[in-house]
Amino acid sequence: MKLELERQSFLKAWQTAEKSASTKSPKDIISAILVKADENNNVTLEATDLKSSVKCRAAGVRVIEPGEAVLSINIFGNLLKKITEKNIILEVNQERGLLIAGKNKARFAIFNVDDFPKLPDSGQAELICEIMNADLIRLINEGTAASSQPQDFPKYLGTCLFRTSMGDSNEIKSVSTDGKRLALSKMLLNNVQKVQDLMLPSAALKELSKMLATSNAEDTVKILSDNSVAWFALPENEYSIRLIDSTFPNYERILNNETRTTLRISRDKLLTVIDRIDIIARTTPAHIMALLLEANGELVITARAPEAGTTREFLDAGIDGDNMQIGFNVSYFEDGLRALGSGDIVIEFSHEEGQCRMTRSEDNNFLYMLMPARLSMQDTIADDEIGDFAPSQENYNQENQDDNNSSQEQPQESQENNNPDEKHEPVY
Repeated sequence: MKLELERQSFLKAWQTAEKSASTKSPKDIISAILVKADENNNVTLEATDLKSSVKCRAAGVRVIEPGEAVLSINIFGNLLKKITEKNIILEVNQERGLLIAGKNKARFAIFNVDDFPKLPDSGQAELICEIMNADLIRLINEGTAASSQPQDFPKYLGTCLFRTSMGDSNEIKSVSTDGKRLALSKMLLNNVQKVQDLMLPSAALKELSKMLATSNAEDTVKILSDNSVAWFALPENEYSIRLIDSTFPNYERILNNETRTTLRISRDKLLTVIDRIDIIARTTPAHIMALLLEANGELVITARAPEAGTTREFLDAGIDGDNMQIGFNVSYFEDGLRALGSGDIVIEFSHEEGQCRMTRSEDNNFLYMLMPARLSMQDTIADDEIGDFAPSQENYNQENQDDNNSSQEQPQESQENNNPDEKHEPVY
């Protein structure tokens, strides 16, 4: 095989492929990429970690001699990234590869093509649905927000379920849960061909999301399956993931609509405060923060670590319903906020030991459900700390002074307004 490469264009396809390869062992053939070049100037790259795989078409290549070669990510891939010449020549025989960049040459070892794993073929797979690239990215990012990593027992903990439905409306959902929280994303689809459940590893889906982000947001992605593998096919790339052979829990039975207290707040402001709260919370064994909600009042968030310190912050918010003090694992709570994106959000609390549900104010296409954490005495402000968190006397005096000044000025303003003969200059 002999190819002339426009380095930058070829490198883009190479980097897409290497995301699906395993780099744990530099001597392992799955830490390499299979390059196929035919006489019609078509060059494809294939990579796999045995759980997922990718096939992508490379641009910027002129095929001088067709052929196949398995090239190491750690050797050829790093040479490709560090060479500065615009155009390079790649030659491969049965034993060695040769890279020519101007006057510079590098000879390197290659793998045997026959030893490279055969990737799943989507030729006999059934079309499940078609979806826009940007919508699939959203489904993945939101739907995987509650999966635990690494994969654990039971198997569904590290997975995300893709479910299509047909009827009054065609719909696709993505959902994950680890027993303590649940993420559910959904959207209507025009082109659903089959009702199907696809249980997929979340780690592979997140890599797919990164690959999709390098493609056009408006590209159409075809989702196919043969009941053992799922394929996500774009015009230039095809990504496959082996399905998890397990049963996903009946998540719809878990959800309820009981609400005692409702919080309406800016997601960005809340996330900023919790990032600061986490400085203390992360030093506690359970990573706990406490939320105090008072109807028509402020949201108060507290974290306390006996050896590290205590922090309390106040946020303006819309709070309706019963007063409540409730605890949460900070990381789990933050995961939900980040998946929601920016904008105003609604958080509903059933009770101190019941479900907390997060949604966006403008739509119900994403739900993040979280179970609270039990608060202990050490998670709330101790009696000897109350004085430190009370309003300072200086602030108290200033507020009183402002109130007195306002009350003194009000009668004078009333008198002026009641004197129609007196002329006043307009105030800007």
